Amino acid sequence: MPTGSTVFLVFTGIVTFAVVLQTLVVVAVVVGAKSAQRKAMEQFELLREEMRPTLDGVNNLLASIDDMAPRIRAITANIHNVSERLRDQVDHIDGVVGDVTGKTRRQVGRIDNMVTDTLDAIAHGTRVVQDNVMAPLRQVGGWMTAIRTGMDLLRPKDRRSRRSDFRSDDDFV
Repeated sequence: MPTGSTVFLVFTGIVTFAVVLQTLVVVAVVVGAKSAQRKAMEQFELLREEMRPTLDGVNNLLASIDDMAPRIRAITANIHNVSERLRDQVDHIDGVVGDVTGKTRRQVGRIDNMVTDTLDAIAHGTRVVQDNVMAPLRQVGGWMTAIRTGMDLLRPKDRRSRRSDFRSDDDFV
């Protein structure tokens, strides 16, 4: 049977072997990590070089926006003032147009009444002329025709025939 010191030596050898093996594994991991870090840094540097123009452009854009911010605020304030003034002017114009429309409607109503009254007066005047002037003229015309007919009857026959000779059918057309 092995003695305690042999067991101790075997156990110490196994532990030493395990520690050496673990050290080799840790060194391998460190070497792999260092290699991966180097590759990652190379990729990062490539990405940085490719992104530099874009980042510079974005930085320039941000600087330009920072420079323009006060001007943009001033323009926005001016647009706001102009829109308020425009709204006030539109309200004023709306009131004026409403007033003018109302006045125009009243004037059109007055003109319509005046034209209607004038046309009614003309129609009444025409009726008066027809009733008071034309009716007596028709009566006078009727009396004149009756007198002519009576005179024609009283004339000698030879004069009546001569007179009828002068008239033709074309005279009555």
